[in-house]
Amino acid sequence: MRVLYITKNSDRPESATIIGMRRRGVQVFVMADTRSPHVQKMQAAGIEVMDLPLDSKLDRDALRLIRQTVIREGIGIVHAFTNRTVLHMVLATRGLPVKLIAYRGVIGNVSWWSPLSWYRFLNPRISRIICVAEEIRRYLLGLQLFGLRLNPNKVVTINKGHQLDWYQDKPADLGQFGIPAGAMVVTCSSRLRPRKGLWELVRALGRTDPAHVIHILFLGHEGNDALREEIAAIHHPERVHFAGFRQDAPAIMAASDVCALPVLDGEGLSRAVIEAMAYGVPAIVTPVGGNTDLIVDGECGLVVPVGDVDALAAAMERMYADQSMRKQMGQAARERIGTRFRNEDTVEETLALYEEVLAEI
Repeated sequence: MRVLYITKNSDRPESATIIGMRRRGVQVFVMADTRSPHVQKMQAAGIEVMDLPLDSKLDRDALRLIRQTVIREGIGIVHAFTNRTVLHMVLATRGLPVKLIAYRGVIGNVSWWSPLSWYRFLNPRISRIICVAEEIRRYLLGLQLFGLRLNPNKVVTINKGHQLDWYQDKPADLGQFGIPAGAMVVTCSSRLRPRKGLWELVRALGRTDPAHVIHILFLGHEGNDALREEIAAIHHPERVHFAGFRQDAPAIMAASDVCALPVLDGEGLSRAVIEAMAYGVPAIVTPVGGNTDLIVDGECGLVVPVGDVDALAAAMERMYADQSMRKQMGQAARERIGTRFRNEDTVEETLALYEEVLAEI
């Protein structure tokens, strides 16, 4: 089995899966941006990586390199991981007897009305679309236009797997952000976008009991004027803190009491929530994207309705009031990552998919 992987800034689960495929006997060929640290981990594992930065939307040199490699190496499967690499994969392999696998990590931006979607995920030449979460699969299968729909057998769910031993960071000192000892810290690691539910999280804090020392720590950005105005309007605005972008983000999450991701739409399988769970930190999430793949409500976290500020406030209060429950949920969260989201399972499921695709005429 000879597989060409086309990616860009590979993350740890992706690179570990490719390394795992090589260990299972697959002849692995990789094209990626060699500046990426996780791509360099593949190189350290003995995998030769062809440099493919793909800094432009359509790179003719990249198209030529992909096509030449597929022909020269007798590639049977090309597996692409981003919108841009999927497009290049499809265009570069026209007329070649090769199976194409696309990866989809988020909900949205695919439509039968979109010519670009026809070149990518709706292209009939795509053999399979691997969705990182079941909700993404349901979204793709729900797309229709005048009777046009994707074949259900063509769209599958394979979660990105992790390993608990990746998460060994010593918890950071949250006092550096002005958070007092004894406070319950709810950390939200997210981009600064309205759909992430950041405004709702701030409003929910404003509706918690002022006597309960609950603090929110935003990780990954410094806020903007609109968000800071929202913070200034609540009681105890000093209980909201910004850590900005940090290299020690996992250590900060490990030191937190709760992870919050109250997204409104468009979520995939959140790395921030997975990291929190791996460190034994329970999460409060909304039932969007892969959140419900990760969190079993009441077992390893709490699931609240989308946009429901009162429910979000009540969830924070519940976490604050019952430290024993919070600890039990954290332990269950870590166990769930260790048993349900294993990288070894991702490798085996992906390998089985390849065998299935290659057996098709």
